Amino acid sequence: MFAVLYQNKYVGMAYDRFASLEPRQQKQVILGVIGFLGFIFFLFVGTAYWALWSSSHKAKQAYEMVNLLQEYEKQRRDKGSQIQSLDRNEQLAGAGQFKQHLMSLTRYAAISPRSIQVEEKPEGAEEEGGGKGSHDVKIKSATVTLERINLQQLRDYVKAVESGAYNLSISSIKITNDDKVRGYMKVELGVVAYLFQSEEEG
Repeated sequence: MFAVLYQNKYVGMAYDRFASLEPRQQKQVILGVIGFLGFIFFLFVGTAYWALWSSSHKAKQAYEMVNLLQEYEKQRRDKGSQIQSLDRNEQLAGAGQFKQHLMSLTRYAAISPRSIQVEEKPEGAEEEGGGKGSHDVKIKSATVTLERINLQQLRDYVKAVESGAYNLSISSIKITNDDKVRGYMKVELGVVAYLFQSEEEG
């Protein structure tokens, strides 16, 4: 291959032309060729680096966009879940429904119906700025008093309140030992439910 290249007339002419130059001119030609090749090399490397940086930048932008969309979807799901929980709680809006539900949860904790008292408070008795903090949401709250129960019964009742069919939360808890029966206690729980406020009420 080198022999064919050497025998090429254009290569031969270039070689003869180069050989006919003075040593100083030959040096200049060699440096010029090296400089040209170096320029081509750095141009290639720079172009490749620019293409790589551009691809990386576009990938980063796409990644940020995906994260933004995921965050938006998460917020929308959270908002939808919140609205669904308020819709479920709407079944507790009727007079006495909230109280009846809290009393019915004693069956999950093996608590006698005689050991529970529920006092349902007027709507909006809790602070307006707490919890949901929205003008279109109303609050129903109640105080649950459990007498002569043990720790396991308390744990089961709290679990039934917080993981039941409705979205309820315990706002306060007060525990005192039963003076008459050792190992038992009296517990006062504050329970809160958030509901949509109808336009007539607003």
